[in-house]
Amino acid sequence: MLKKISFYVTGNVQNVMFRQTFVRGAQKRKLRGGASNDILDHNRVYCSLIGDEAIVDEMLDRLRAGCAVNSWNARVEILHLCEHFIDLSEHQVTTDNVNRFNWSSNVEFYL
Repeated sequence: MLKKISFYVTGNVQNVMFRQTFVRGAQKRKLRGGASNDILDHNRVYCSLIGDEAIVDEMLDRLRAGCAVNSWNARVEILHLCEHFIDLSEHQVTTDNVNRFNWSSNVEFYL
């Protein structure tokens, strides 16, 4: 069953390659996704996922676990579900545009 969900995460999630890590984790699972930094709160990133319900739920569980998701110590403290879906086109980084950014190559992804 297809699941579409949006949420925001708080924790160590900005300036630590979280958006790229999140989107690469979605790609690895054959999900579509997007992520955007909150410009007013540097401890918050908005995210959306679309894909197989069980795989989306697995990825959410990994994020909720609170473990580092990359070698830059990006980690989620709390995952908050949004009441409405944020379309992927509204996100800064998506599974469709992630390769267009000039990311640091000095990061390992754990997600």
